Amino acid sequence: MDQYKFDSSDSKFIVEAIVEGYRDYVDHRKERHHNMKISFAFAWTKGNFIESRLAENSDRVHLTYRRAKAGLTWDYLQFINGDTKKLFLIKNAAYFNKDRFSQAILPGNMNHKRPQRTYLHELSKINEHLDFIDTSKNANSSNEMSEQLSLFITDMQVQNELTDLQASYNEFHILTYSIDDAYQISEIMHYLPNPDDNKAYLIEDLSDYISGSELTDEERDIIAPEQDNDIINPEEFDIGILEEEQE
Repeated sequence: MDQYKFDSSDSKFIVEAIVEGYRDYVDHRKERHHNMKISFAFAWTKGNFIESRLAENSDRVHLTYRRAKAGLTWDYLQFINGDTKKLFLIKNAAYFNKDRFSQAILPGNMNHKRPQRTYLHELSKINEHLDFIDTSKNANSSNEMSEQLSLFITDMQVQNELTDLQASYNEFHILTYSIDDAYQISEIMHYLPNPDDNKAYLIEDLSDYISGSELTDEERDIIAPEQDNDIINPEEFDIGILEEEQE
């Protein structure tokens, strides 16, 4: 599936922005830790820092971005390569299930709730025309899943926006970042989600582009509690696309 890879210079730039955004987040957590009596809620803002860093520098590689809602409350950024019309999102690998990308992975015994991230499945329909090599396409399971997920999407405006998205972009991709036991970004993967079987297929491991991700002992001590307590980012409970704004 090499034809779906990003240009290597674009991939390198995106990885650098993810690492820099995470560094911005760590610096912010450190500053808040020293200046506030309680600052634990800032653990939920990691994705905002990462997306913001990429958006701030996006013109360097001809990327544009737009703001969207994942469910009722959570805003996030979608990124678009202006030349290829490839739309992509950045997700935390800790919650990402490549074998069923429309459902979040949650820590401990919370997985029985199986939250449906419908917006990921609907965006993946942009890829309906793509050739997923060595994948099994089962029309029955695809229809069943679409019917199941459609229960979460009832607003006609939402459906119209999804139709516009599918007409405006050629491909939809997901990039994930992993944080290791030292609380550093250690892995960045590039996936192409298949709406027919709800699986995300690996396009490229971008981890070789990672540099400058090391944390100090002080930074690790500040970041550690959110990892050790299995804090749940509220975006992982949200479903549906409700509105979008072009930046």
